Amino acid sequence: MIGAVVSIQVAILLMFIMAIAIALAGYLYTTFYSSLQYTYIALTQAYIYPTSAGAEVKICFMVGGAGGLSISGVELDGRLSPSVRVYVRGVERDVVKAGDVGYIKAEFPGVTVAPGWMPTGRVVTRQGFSFFFTPAVSQSEGRCPGE
Repeated sequence: MIGAVVSIQVAILLMFIMAIAIALAGYLYTTFYSSLQYTYIALTQAYIYPTSAGAEVKICFMVGGAGGLSISGVELDGRLSPSVRVYVRGVERDVVKAGDVGYIKAEFPGVTVAPGWMPTGRVVTRQGFSFFFTPAVSQSEGRCPGE
């Protein structure tokens, strides 16, 4: 009788261990799989400088993850830019992909650039993601890595 009780205890213990192992394997699989499907943009630097029509923002970025994203707009202090251009290694693009390094230029007509101003902005993608930035106020266009 004692041998049967020990066998039942071992079987129950093995069931718990197997359930935990299967749950952990499922968690790790879904975590790693989802990380392969997610694309993000790291905004490394941002500049705002005056132009003849107002101001322009230049945002340096690096793309990570997997897949691609389309930039749909740039906002600065709640104002949406009417003109957004994306450049990857000096070539204008519509879609940025993992591993790309480049910059975004957005025009803001009628905006006055003043020393000490700390505007906040965000880059919005067609996929619904937002990436926030705070540009440095300068008198000329800044340079991005890889230019």
